[in-house]
Amino acid sequence: MKFNLPTLFCVSAILLSAFGLDASAQGLKIAVVDMQDALNRYYKTEIEVEKINGMAEEKRKNIDERQASYQMMTNQMTELDKTVRDTLLAEDKRKEAMEKLQALAQERANKGKEIADAQRKASSEVMTARSEMEATLVGEIKDAVNAIVEAQGHDLVFDKSFLPKANKAILYTSDNVVDLTEEVVGALNAGASN
Repeated sequence: MKFNLPTLFCVSAILLSAFGLDASAQGLKIAVVDMQDALNRYYKTEIEVEKINGMAEEKRKNIDERQASYQMMTNQMTELDKTVRDTLLAEDKRKEAMEKLQALAQERANKGKEIADAQRKASSEVMTARSEMEATLVGEIKDAVNAIVEAQGHDLVFDKSFLPKANKAILYTSDNVVDLTEEVVGALNAGASN
């Protein structure tokens, strides 16, 4: 089941007020962090993106070289095909060209498969490297958030950008924040038959 975040926050606010937990009455210190902006402006982000782009460029060059070889084979096949179809040439010359054409066609088919496999592998490796980079950087940002909010005594910190890589809207929760999860689940499941 999918929830959109504004609806989820409205439901949370209703539940909090229904249970009499007004954040201001509790004296909670609440803050926000724009995780997307922090990620964009973190100096390591540019460095790591350049590394990933360099890796992608290297893989692209390798594939380009293979594609150039594939194109050469295609050109050779075109010339051999002309020889095979040239009825003015001797039969043995045309037959020899046909044998070369068939062998080259097989080699070209193998090269095409090799290129496709290399493209899939390169794409997968770049995506994996990018995901690992983002997870590492977001982890470092979360560590910085935790250090700052603990030093300043905040109780609850929301991610105002809802960065998917941060994996949650709430970045930090202190022991002063009451967790109503068990009560809510109990109320929801009260009518369930055992």
